[in-house]
Amino acid sequence: MTWTLMAKAGPPQAGQAEPCPDLVLAARLRRRDERALAEAYDLHAAAMYGVLTRLLDAASAQEVLQDVFVRLWERPEAYDPDRAGLRAYLLVVARSRALDRLRATKVTTPLHPEDGGELSLPDEQPGPAQRSEAQARAGRVQQALGGLSATHRETVERAYLRGETREEIAAGMGVPVGTVKSRLSHALGHLRRLLGEEARSWLD
Repeated sequence: MTWTLMAKAGPPQAGQAEPCPDLVLAARLRRRDERALAEAYDLHAAAMYGVLTRLLDAASAQEVLQDVFVRLWERPEAYDPDRAGLRAYLLVVARSRALDRLRATKVTTPLHPEDGGELSLPDEQPGPAQRSEAQARAGRVQQALGGLSATHRETVERAYLRGETREEIAAGMGVPVGTVKSRLSHALGHLRRLLGEEARSWLD
């Protein structure tokens, strides 16, 4: 499988495909249905790209976006529809990868030793070990989110995956801002109990 199907789809566009139940889509991905990957891209890439561009430059955001969908194709079994929706899962993975990339970023100005040669800098691209850890971390976060009620999970997803303000969440969910704050407090306490120090880095 290559990036061909998603490349043909062009830049992420919201509303390109009718919603497909996550359970059915997950089963199709496991059966190696290429159209299922294209549908997942159409449904969720725009939201993911919007989150990624809040953390990374446009080129890096596109690279992470592509990487997440390639990994979805390569390891569809990593997504468990019983724990969370596909969009939430993809956003968790994308945000985790973006944070890893930010932490690994080094000064890009070339360094020159006394002999005039250019010193090589560490590769900023995450290696296999980093990608594996990011995938494992995303699974742990997904499992922790699955232990929340639907309203608490949506509140956390809006705040930490979509980057919405408390006021935007309140308007989107039709509740007072105070309710949003209360839900976040409860949900974050739950995540910290399950994830420990890992929750701190993911919720930065």
